[in-house]
Amino acid sequence: MPILPPEILEDIFSIFLSTPNSGSVLCLLRTSSNFLQIGQRFLYSQLRFTTQRQLASFISLYSLPKHILPYAPRSVELDIPRNTGSHSLFTDIHAIFSRCLPNVKDAQRDENGRYCLDSLYLRLNSHFFDSKIEMIYSSLSLINPRRFTWTGPAPPHHISIAIIPQAKACLFRALSEYTNLVYLKLTHISLFPVVGEMNHLPIIPSLRTFYLCQVIHLNPASIAALIFDPNSENLEKLYLIDAYLESIWGPRLRRSDVEKAAVKLIPTADNVGHPAVLDENTRSRIHQIITCMAQTERIMGGDRVENTFLV
Repeated sequence: MPILPPEILEDIFSIFLSTPNSGSVLCLLRTSSNFLQIGQRFLYSQLRFTTQRQLASFISLYSLPKHILPYAPRSVELDIPRNTGSHSLFTDIHAIFSRCLPNVKDAQRDENGRYCLDSLYLRLNSHFFDSKIEMIYSSLSLINPRRFTWTGPAPPHHISIAIIPQAKACLFRALSEYTNLVYLKLTHISLFPVVGEMNHLPIIPSLRTFYLCQVIHLNPASIAALIFDPNSENLEKLYLIDAYLESIWGPRLRRSDVEKAAVKLIPTADNVGHPAVLDENTRSRIHQIITCMAQTERIMGGDRVENTFLV
């Protein structure tokens, strides 16, 4: 019987295993030693968890010294929409990065010893009454990903907050320490200021693309400070989708709001003794980088955007 090249088998496996059924996956892996090797390489290099029970089982096995992951994970996905026991979720994530990954062979690490991932994807909620919310920073500071996404588990038409202000502060601390990150997407997030915590947007020198979606309490001054920071010179695009100045009942943020904030942030010699005016280079950078969009409309009330997605 002719044997398909491993590259083609890997493509087939990637489609089949991307939405796995435990029974069918086991049948596939037991077909032959060749299938087992290719399937294991795919499953371990792209770790995916959909329940905390899966997390707990994985940690209990691979935190033992005698059980080492056969392949180095390149991406980690946690899609846990119904995390009723989620007060310990980031404790489990910390355990993966601190106890399961340190002994992986052929793992890539940065100069600070952090595990380098191609991608980290989180689809889960943070909680106001999480007594261990600082574990968000503790766990995320152990890695250095190229792509990072944290989105909420709510359906697309429903606006809810997955990243609460206290979680945001811990998250931004970790993000500001990343040196490999080129793509960042955060959705369902409240940027309401937290006293004594980091409230400005994180400055990430390597970042090229930044999505902020379904965000409330977004201060246009923080956007201006981000794009005009000298360490943001690599930033190419900033997408603000359903980004509200305050609550979802108020106005969305527009580029004109950032322009007004930039006038106060970047005073020029021409403005001394005269009404503040935005110079053309500053305006051009704002329009080049920032795209403001409306994606989800309320049935009634709020900031309505008719017949266009751009605001």
